[in-house]
Amino acid sequence: MTTCAVPMPYARSARSPQRHAVASAPMRVSFAGGGSDLPPFVEGLPGRVVGSAIGLRVRALVEPFDRGWVRLEVPVAEETTTRRSHEPPSSELAFRLLEAALARTGVTDGVKLRIDTDVAPGAGLGGSASTAVAALSALRWSVGEVTAVEELAREATTMEREGLSIVCGAQDATFAACGGMLDLTFGEAGCTRIERVTPEEALAAELEAGLLLVDTRVRRVSGEVLEQVDAAAALANVADLVESATQVAAALREGSLGRALAGMRRSAMAKVRRAPSASALATELGHRLAGLGVEVIRACGAGGGGHVLVWAPEARHGEILRALGPATVRKPALSAPGVRIEPA
Repeated sequence: MTTCAVPMPYARSARSPQRHAVASAPMRVSFAGGGSDLPPFVEGLPGRVVGSAIGLRVRALVEPFDRGWVRLEVPVAEETTTRRSHEPPSSELAFRLLEAALARTGVTDGVKLRIDTDVAPGAGLGGSASTAVAALSALRWSVGEVTAVEELAREATTMEREGLSIVCGAQDATFAACGGMLDLTFGEAGCTRIERVTPEEALAAELEAGLLLVDTRVRRVSGEVLEQVDAAAALANVADLVESATQVAAALREGSLGRALAGMRRSAMAKVRRAPSASALATELGHRLAGLGVEVIRACGAGGGGHVLVWAPEARHGEILRALGPATVRKPALSAPGVRIEPA
């Protein structure tokens, strides 16, 4: 845990927390279409992502602190650092994200803001957007404000893209704020349509039972990976990404797991073509698991590390886990609830 204590000048516009607040937001996995929520967009072809919020969560804890100071705690490293307001701000992305949340909410005096997370940052599961959504929600709740989830998603995306100049898709904040299994449409302005997907209970259970998240143990900043994607390759694969998401959405609504998995495979192949190097670890893992019943394997998020999503019949999971050896493997719970205030 790294901490940063910052003395803040008194100002009429500064606010302090009126009460303790704890907000949590889920991370996410996308089944198909990931990457089409980012430019370049094809005219007449909106981006489309189908996926789900998962049970792994980020928690933001806000409490009153000494007047004139702000204390930030983030799960980045073991050592503790302290700086004063006249010193240069931290270059650590996690601190910059929290400082941006403080600035947007105006809660900039006498506040302690701490982040706890089920998975370390850079995991490819939308954790930075979950952090932004949870922090904004907790800060606003601490001063007696409540913000609609759609507005939290827009604000978190704007904060990352414009405030911090991070290259990121708009899907992450939407899943974090809204939760559940979603079918999302995107354009230049961000997320333009949010539609919930509610497959039959038996299908949802079988889809969830087959999923594994394999941790590559490589942590990275997704924006840096996305900046390396060739624009021509990205543009050439937009249609396949969008059509695969359309196929998965229809299959889930119609109750066809086979068609949903076929759409997920199509999306995974388009993602490899879009940025082969970013999917290298997923491709390597696919070779290791050949012959073990794996039907879908794809890099989560921007790729380049983080987690790899695997789907295989649950009966084959024992063989897969033995082949993976000491790797950390997580079984995600799907349709997790969106951002929520928890007992302080």
